[in-house]
Amino acid sequence: MLLEGLPERWYTYPTMTAPLLTTKLYIPPVRANLVSRPRLLQRLGDGLREGRALTLISAPAGFGKTTLAAEWVCGTAHEVAWVTLDEGDNDPVRFLTYTVAALQQIDGNIGRSIQQLLQSPQTPPLPGLIPLLINDITAAAVDLTLVLDDFHTIAAPPAHQAIQFLLENQPPNMHLVISTRETPPLQLAQLRARGQVTEIGERDLRFTRSEMAAFFNQTQGLALSDDVIAALEKRTEGWIAGLQLAILALQENPGKADALVAAFAGDDRHVTDYLVSQVLQQQPERTQAFLRQTAILAQLTPSLCNAVTGSSDAQAEMAHLEKANLLIPLDNQRQWFRTHRLLAGALRATLAAEEKQLAHQRAAGWYERQGLLSRAIEHALASGVVAEAERLIRQAADRTMLSGGILTVRNWLDALPDERVRADKALAIYKGWTLAAVGELAQAQVYADAAAASFEPDEQSDLWAKHLVLNSFVALLLHQDYEQAISLVADALEILGEEQLPWRVIALWAMAESLERSNDVAGAIETLRKAQQAGRIHGSHSFAVVEGALAKALNDHGRRREAIAVCREAIERHIGGEAPPTPMISHLHSWMGILAYEANRLDQARQYHQRAAELSQQVGLAYDMATTRGLSAPTLHALGETEAALDALRDASQVAVETQYSDVEWYRAWEAHIHLDQGDLPFAVRWAQQRDLTPDVPLQLFHIKKHLVYGRLLVTQGETADARRCLDHLDTFCRENGLHRWLITVHVLQALLAERSGNRRAALNTLSRAIEIAAPEGYLRAFLEQGPPLFPLLRDVRSSAPPFVDQLLNEAESARDTGAASQPLIEPLSERELEVLGLIAAGLSNRRIAERLVIAVGTVKRHLNNIYGKLGVHSRTQAVARAGELDLL
Repeated sequence: MLLEGLPERWYTYPTMTAPLLTTKLYIPPVRANLVSRPRLLQRLGDGLREGRALTLISAPAGFGKTTLAAEWVCGTAHEVAWVTLDEGDNDPVRFLTYTVAALQQIDGNIGRSIQQLLQSPQTPPLPGLIPLLINDITAAAVDLTLVLDDFHTIAAPPAHQAIQFLLENQPPNMHLVISTRETPPLQLAQLRARGQVTEIGERDLRFTRSEMAAFFNQTQGLALSDDVIAALEKRTEGWIAGLQLAILALQENPGKADALVAAFAGDDRHVTDYLVSQVLQQQPERTQAFLRQTAILAQLTPSLCNAVTGSSDAQAEMAHLEKANLLIPLDNQRQWFRTHRLLAGALRATLAAEEKQLAHQRAAGWYERQGLLSRAIEHALASGVVAEAERLIRQAADRTMLSGGILTVRNWLDALPDERVRADKALAIYKGWTLAAVGELAQAQVYADAAAASFEPDEQSDLWAKHLVLNSFVALLLHQDYEQAISLVADALEILGEEQLPWRVIALWAMAESLERSNDVAGAIETLRKAQQAGRIHGSHSFAVVEGALAKALNDHGRRREAIAVCREAIERHIGGEAPPTPMISHLHSWMGILAYEANRLDQARQYHQRAAELSQQVGLAYDMATTRGLSAPTLHALGETEAALDALRDASQVAVETQYSDVEWYRAWEAHIHLDQGDLPFAVRWAQQRDLTPDVPLQLFHIKKHLVYGRLLVTQGETADARRCLDHLDTFCRENGLHRWLITVHVLQALLAERSGNRRAALNTLSRAIEIAAPEGYLRAFLEQGPPLFPLLRDVRSSAPPFVDQLLNEAESARDTGAASQPLIEPLSERELEVLGLIAAGLSNRRIAERLVIAVGTVKRHLNNIYGKLGVHSRTQAVARAGELDLL
């Protein structure tokens, strides 16, 4: 639908989101009678030529900040992306959406991956998306300036953090301009110390006497005397807004200059009230009414003004007001305008409560008819007509939440009386979802319970289905009641139709997660297949997570080749077209790395893990990068980079504990596995004791690696009876739940236990069963992970699958610790220690090394101590010198 009376160029429809007003993206036109300010333009130009990162224009209202910025950027050689911010942009999604939209007017490729991420119901935090933006701006290879006007309207910390990160990592081809009424909460001291900021403040922006003379006499033709100009300079101290208002009064009353000067003896409010009364008194009554009624609007266009005033002649009225300098154009085509902010504020103060309410209601109706529901809701809330705001929120909440605007919906609902939200089933459900999305599950349940009381018995509406899905998430994540979660989702799926595909995908994911946690892998696979199909029809990149979950479930089931096919097809689909690959497919690359590792294709596995790391680093989320590195640990260990593997596991464990984003037990089980490989039995024993592991402990698929490592520990310790009980328990569990991949490992451990017990026949029979399962799918690492004790047995079961066993034996014999043999040290440096040593030689600090390697600073210090000990030195300088002598760098 087109905006009423306007061509389509005035707005845009991003995928899955509400339309954007492109008037927020236009550089304000520079007036023909503008007083140019070369002294300020020179300072701004010098800052750009000197390569400073930031231009900060900061002063109270009415000092010409926007005018100066617009004049300057129009005269630079840079391409310009302009965003006029408002309070609604405190929503992180909306803030970044408008910023990306502005930059895409320069290069359409900037921010495409961000747009895909913003379509996800679980949008990553705003600061984490800025690295993507930085990469895209760099790749655009065009000099550009990003202007954020009215930055004082942004109070959200995520936006401030995002801009701070942008400044700290700003591409060389970009310059940032911030125009604001107050100093932004950024780390400006550091920029000042480095000479990276050009600042224009209130004192700079005040008109000098010569500029005032040019303003009044040359551009306005008022011929004021030097005495009057001097008096105005003294009274206004160069306050541009006051001078503009003075012109409006003097144009109508040229003989009242003395009275005007006297009025400026008061404060700003006194001045404004005086001038408004003078201006309004000279206008026809219909014009006065028009200005007052439209004063509640941030932006004016004829059809909107007709709707708010109830008239039909807004076009002519606005033409008259523009000629009288009472309206400021916002675009070159003069379709959108705004009233001078000081005038608008004073005019709003003259409105009675009933007049304000009616104007806001009419504005809400106009925006609703244009499909701009977010703006409509803002006006409905401002009108105080709660029922109307509630109706609009019910219309907009679904699409807004599914396009990432969780905070926007939360803010709408927070603006309503809470008792009304709880009493309205739709609003209560949406409030519950906004809470569940940020992890406040206990509070989410409060609103879900409140909504339940408002439904009719046996209701079968879409809203009821969404309520069921919300309750399923609470049951799954808060109460770990998987049976209840599965039942709730099943009921919801009976109701949700094809037009509710996003909700069907969310519901199916919740069911699959519950089935998997209930150890029903086959059921989880079937459900994920359905979710995958629904996600394909919906066409959103945000559901790539479903395919990663499907690959994991297939691998658990022993269907490695099918899991590879799922990942390959998904990756090809998600990177198709002209858009760059979305970082959301990083976990698909991680799974391709794991599946390659299973077949002992270690170089290929490394490549997949490195690509996953690159994609996750683009997003810049600490938990995502740590998780990606943690998943690469088995491959690193198999390649002989054991210290790097342990670093990755420790960091991933720490982040998992802090965020509960992933299963910390998997990382810690792998850490124990590696220590067992190194012969560090005490470490593994402590690990098992800390987890209260026993041979008969209840088993869960989510923690299967933990139980397998514990079984291996018992075999290594020679605890025959306990080991047998533990492995028999695992054997039954894997068979009953179709966990064929893990049944291979169980059989291998059972074979080793039988061999240690002197029962070679049983050992060979059990190992043959493992090979029969593993050979068709290429599961080599299940055998190689157990090390040399297994290899003699393999030779005696070659007949089970000759090519597969031959490959196992060949790869076992060729395995070696990479890089250690060539070092002339008694205790060689690990791969990670060599990396750290190289960065020390390059002069990097501990903090910079940690950032480069994506590890903790404490981990860097531990590596340094190891390096010093192995090299026999006591400082960085000595370490670099000794490494040079040994040709280690």
